[in-house]
Amino acid sequence: MTNSFFLLTLALGVATGALGGYIAEKKGRTQRFGFIIGFLFGLIGVLGLLIMADKSKNDDLSNRLD
Repeated sequence: MTNSFFLLTLALGVATGALGGYIAEKKGRTQRFGFIIGFLFGLIGVLGLLIMADKSKNDDLSNRLD
């Protein structure tokens, strides 16, 4: 039972990490950053990535202000 729980937890971590990497890339950040956040923090990390501001839009805005 302990071994199956470990494998399930690892699989969920990899799944939320992959989802976090996808979301982070769409928000203008690196996939590695998103994977680490999703893997370590799970669904809370994925939700945090969803509410983060889009980095590429912020860069465009700062370029227009200069």
